Amino acid sequence: MNLTDKVAIVTGGSRGIGRAISIALADSGAKVVVASRTETEVAPNADYAEYASGTIHQTVGVIRDRGGTALPLKCDVSEDTDIRALVESTIESFGRIDILVSNAGIDCESPVAELDIEALDQCISVNVRAPLLLCRFALPYMLSQHSGGSIFAITSGSARAYRLGRVGYSMSKAALERMFLSLSEELRPDNIAVNLLGPGRVDTWMNRRGDWVGTEHIPMVHPDKIRPAAIWLAGQTGDSFTGQLVESAEFGINWGSV
Repeated sequence: MNLTDKVAIVTGGSRGIGRAISIALADSGAKVVVASRTETEVAPNADYAEYASGTIHQTVGVIRDRGGTALPLKCDVSEDTDIRALVESTIESFGRIDILVSNAGIDCESPVAELDIEALDQCISVNVRAPLLLCRFALPYMLSQHSGGSIFAITSGSARAYRLGRVGYSMSKAALERMFLSLSEELRPDNIAVNLLGPGRVDTWMNRRGDWVGTEHIPMVHPDKIRPAAIWLAGQTGDSFTGQLVESAEFGINWGSV
């Protein structure tokens, strides 16, 4: 999939799945805006430091070392002013937006009877409100281009299955899925694809820090395994592939093409 001259925004691009997707899109020719709160490295004694490590500047450094074009922008997606600034800075730097990847997400691990309300509000803000606001601020530019585009978000199997102590997180991902499936119908006439990508059990900081009970039998894959599916989705439009909830592991088998 050739994404030359396309401009992409990837949230949560400092590490894990977001970093892998950012590099993959750049390798395919896109100009990538790598967004995250993480501008400085984690402390050496941080839990699972190998998986928590990574900054937006490191991701951009890898892209540039490989001959790609990328821009690091600090963005706390729980703040609407940060999201608006992210979009406006992208337009100022590259003049257009073609691809949105909502990858940033946080956990909300607790039995409901002990659930911290502030943690729940933050989970909903990052996992549900932020992807919608990214679309809210970017879509006026994307629609004015009259050239289609692609929007997709990283979801989770927890949206459709019980996970111990993660009712709040599951709720947030279920809301994300319903939101994007509805948005796909709204934007279909404008040739903008809207899809959801299930990454499977990926070897990331979130999984290392607190792996879900009942998923131990599922092989944990490297974030780079997401690359082919993400590149293909980024190249779609509303006319070619939209309104789908797909699993990365099934790419080239039940959907997409190699």
